[in-house]
Amino acid sequence: MEVSKEDVLATKPDCLSGAAVLAKAEGIGVNKATMDVGRMFVLALMAGIQIGLGALFMTYVKADSSLSFTAANVLGGLCFALGLLCVIVAGSELFTGNSLMIIAKLSGKISWGGLLKNWVVVWVGNFLGSLILVGVIVGCGLMGTKGYASGDVVNTVGDQMVKVASGKINLSAGQIFFRGIGCNLLVCLAVWMGFCGRTVIDKVFTSIFPVMAFVAMGFEHCVANMFFLPMGIVANSMGYGEGITLTWAGAFYNIGLATLGNIVGGAIFVGLVYWLAYHKKAEK
Repeated sequence: MEVSKEDVLATKPDCLSGAAVLAKAEGIGVNKATMDVGRMFVLALMAGIQIGLGALFMTYVKADSSLSFTAANVLGGLCFALGLLCVIVAGSELFTGNSLMIIAKLSGKISWGGLLKNWVVVWVGNFLGSLILVGVIVGCGLMGTKGYASGDVVNTVGDQMVKVASGKINLSAGQIFFRGIGCNLLVCLAVWMGFCGRTVIDKVFTSIFPVMAFVAMGFEHCVANMFFLPMGIVANSMGYGEGITLTWAGAFYNIGLATLGNIVGGAIFVGLVYWLAYHKKAEK
């Protein structure tokens, strides 16, 4: 009996199985580890800019102090999702998502050298991309934009940038590290679920809610902080955030600890767990 195309599509699963996603993650890990360094670096620059744009979008929303705590955090998280959507759909190299390369290493597909080369080049590229965006934002003159004004109370985008940076720098080392774990657990779940999907819409939909969640809960994303903290320092040096003093030492304190937490959250809580769950099935 002849089977129609419609019948085949009707029986095709909506998403890939766990074992199939693991195999896909291995292949992506191999491609990332063997990518030309120049291409890797350029794509990492782009990811730093993309995540920074999501962070800037979020800042505009949270500059409106008339919003309730819940509304500000949920809407801010929705806006921040722009960054990961650009990374996943347009394609770029993001350090936090690349924590899932551990899957290819555990399966013996890549070496530690290949994995670490990618992580180092991408981390540096993400940071420089974030700094490029900071320069663009300064040139745009956006920091004086008033987010909310009532009587003598004015909260500008620049003030909000300083407040966000100050809140991150003043966390304890343990808070930053564990919030980094929570953040990349959610980010890598978003990436993993994006691997499951078969269409662009699948990738978009599965990315939004984990990102909204980590932003709303105040978790720490090292690449986002590569934008938030330098942006806050620059805004502070321009006179925004009266009474607050930010330093580069504080910025690197946060980014370094968030990086370690992100590696644990992504490589262990997602990469290792799913590898242990599915690697035997994937080998058959």
